[in-house]
Amino acid sequence: MAFFFFVLILPLIFMCNFKALHRQALRINHLWAWGFLKLSFIPVRKIWHFEPQRNHTYILCANHFSYLDIPALGVFSYPFKFVGKSQLAKIPGFGFMYRRVSITVNRASFRSRGEALAKARKALNEGFNLGFFPEGGIRSKKYPMMADFNDGAFRLAAESNTPIVPVTFPNNHNILAGKAIMNMRYGSCIIVYHEPIFPSGSTEAAIKEIKEKVFHVIQSELNHHSTHPKKANFETFEK
Repeated sequence: MAFFFFVLILPLIFMCNFKALHRQALRINHLWAWGFLKLSFIPVRKIWHFEPQRNHTYILCANHFSYLDIPALGVFSYPFKFVGKSQLAKIPGFGFMYRRVSITVNRASFRSRGEALAKARKALNEGFNLGFFPEGGIRSKKYPMMADFNDGAFRLAAESNTPIVPVTFPNNHNILAGKAIMNMRYGSCIIVYHEPIFPSGSTEAAIKEIKEKVFHVIQSELNHHSTHPKKANFETFEK
């Protein structure tokens, strides 16, 4: 795993310094995510409820119960810019790339939140997909209940008329619980991509509406897997 990371980090460092090469850097990110999961001997099962289109722009919103969610989100079929907490920028090596290609936000700072939203709007206008953990971190105290969602992703969707793809990770917490990065257990990484949800407008009511819809879709899938873990794996379409 370490060897694979250091093989990729050199081209990443180079590409991160040039905005014109950010798409290529994001493709390497995608390769790193797949490599991390494969070399960790974690089987990946992707379940699709829609056919993603290359020429469409999406905002991915996923539940967040485990650090394994980060590479799991990274295996989405098309490159995207991650919008996440600024603390990740302190990780050696990874942090260098993260600061330059992704969009960082210090949620304790009103100014930082505003700047992050402006950068995210610009990225959407440039044709980039975006990825969010709308809970704002690993905040849930009891599985399968998610913590409340922040507004950022949904405000962006409403203002730009961009569809949100709810993403459910129903099993990652069983493989790598919470923040216990040295306590990994064997299991399959199941990724459920739900049908895109389009905003109904750009008003505050529309923002609240799409946030509630996305929360309901992901929470319902989590509840289903929690209550019927074996049955849930066979009731959805896989490709």
